[in-house]
Amino acid sequence: MMDFKKRTYEAEAMDDLSLPETELQKALADISRVNRYLGGHRSSIEALKPYLYRHEEPLCILDIGCGNGEFLRYLARYCRKQDYKVRLIGWDINPRSVASAADLAAEFPEISIEEKNILDFPGLPGHNTVVICNLFLHHFRENEIKKLLDNWLDDTCKAIVVNDLHRNKLAYYLFRLFGAIFMKSEVARSDGAISIRRGFLREELQDFSDQLSVNSYSIRWKWAFRYLWVLEGRKK
Repeated sequence: MMDFKKRTYEAEAMDDLSLPETELQKALADISRVNRYLGGHRSSIEALKPYLYRHEEPLCILDIGCGNGEFLRYLARYCRKQDYKVRLIGWDINPRSVASAADLAAEFPEISIEEKNILDFPGLPGHNTVVICNLFLHHFRENEIKKLLDNWLDDTCKAIVVNDLHRNKLAYYLFRLFGAIFMKSEVARSDGAISIRRGFLREELQDFSDQLSVNSYSIRWKWAFRYLWVLEGRKK
């Protein structure tokens, strides 16, 4: 029987920068389809709305691990409809993903894409920044997650928004069924199942929040088996 009490650290194929381009693109297409079906992008925008409303000057939204930039393009369209002035930046370690994201964002001058290794702990791009991590933090071990969050929680950071997976048995087996029916890529099916086992429990997110001594935080469960975790500021 598979144990969901503790996170797995099994490697995901898409974290391998040598993964063939054809396999990478198939997997990204499946992930995009899943996000559209299950409303992952809408959940992220829901968490960003308070900051979009709050600031009159252009808000900088930094998407960590942006992949091919699909969320940034989705967000750009939303902000254009709402007449929000934003500066959207995507960071990713994979040069092929960065090139693809930059090409796909050609019609969005508000989007810029940069190749970054997040474990080099680069500084945030400027003041008035909201950091967003969509299905990103589960790729790291606990000590790395704490260091990353600690690095971002400086005076230039308005908030950190995390949209990531709820680790549990039902999510895992429903995904295996869903993936077998709707996903074409074996890489996406395998990595998706591993990702759930690398996901989080509510108490683990609460523990991170307490260790980081943030001013405030919220954890909301969203369909399909996601947590929206928002961190604001640091206690003085």
